[in-house]
Amino acid sequence: MAIPAPSVTVEAVSHVIGERWGAWDLEPVLLVPAALLIAVYVHGLDRWRERSRPHSAWRTASFISGVLIVLLALLSPLHWLADHHFTFHMVQHELLMMVAAPLILLGAPTTPILRGIPRGVRRAVLEPVFNASVVRTGFRWLTHPVTAFVAYTVTLYSWHFFPGWYAATVTNGYIHDVQHLTFLGSAMLVWWNVIDPRPLHAPLPYPMRMAFLFAVATPKAFMGAFITYSSRVLYEDAYGGVPPVFDMSLATDQVVGGMIMWVPSLMMYLIAIGIVFFVWTQKSEASQREADARRDALATAEAGD
Repeated sequence: MAIPAPSVTVEAVSHVIGERWGAWDLEPVLLVPAALLIAVYVHGLDRWRERSRPHSAWRTASFISGVLIVLLALLSPLHWLADHHFTFHMVQHELLMMVAAPLILLGAPTTPILRGIPRGVRRAVLEPVFNASVVRTGFRWLTHPVTAFVAYTVTLYSWHFFPGWYAATVTNGYIHDVQHLTFLGSAMLVWWNVIDPRPLHAPLPYPMRMAFLFAVATPKAFMGAFITYSSRVLYEDAYGGVPPVFDMSLATDQVVGGMIMWVPSLMMYLIAIGIVFFVWTQKSEASQREADARRDALATAEAGD
């Protein structure tokens, strides 16, 4: 199948974005929780004066950037474009799943957020809930690698291939919000098994994290390839009656969107695998140096005796 070249240039995108830049959907239902979350996080860092572990500035920047990218994906003109083109809908999803989710977890939000919440609320509400055995068991089950893999894969395939589901997201704003929530939530479960959101730790050793990322990436890559090379228009019911913003057919729009789901996403997973491998080797070398130092110290002490 020959891949058609869309008549969408950088200049065309910039022109449309420029015209629509003032059309941000400043919905309080998203802006207020996001602002409160960042405020609680920053306040928690300020109250966390005697730290048992370092919390670098890059972690703070990562968390805030992740939250802002969620707002960018859902409130900016990109959201408007996603209602007119499959391509931009895929860009929106990749921002949520492949950029915002890992950035938020890299910000190690657990301690800052807990410390930023008023002490009375934390002790009266959160501590009893978090200490309940059923909650702890449920959390371990929810964050288990198998659960994360299944949730992520089923979520992706259901929204894109279950009859009528994708079209409903274009015509119904509430269903669209549910789709975004499930995409972000399932992605958080995946990245939880790769990133150590201190003080919590991913349950997998580093080699298994690399294998897990490869396993998660494979079904998504197959889905992107299937959408790209499909001989029929899969989402005509969603975009057939919607006026296009750019001069591109539904078939071309689908090809470009499928490639965005396929190629950049796969590259991100491969980069993540490389980063995990680098961290693994660095930690292994540090552990070996510590072991060598202890052995040398013991040998020196024995020689002195």
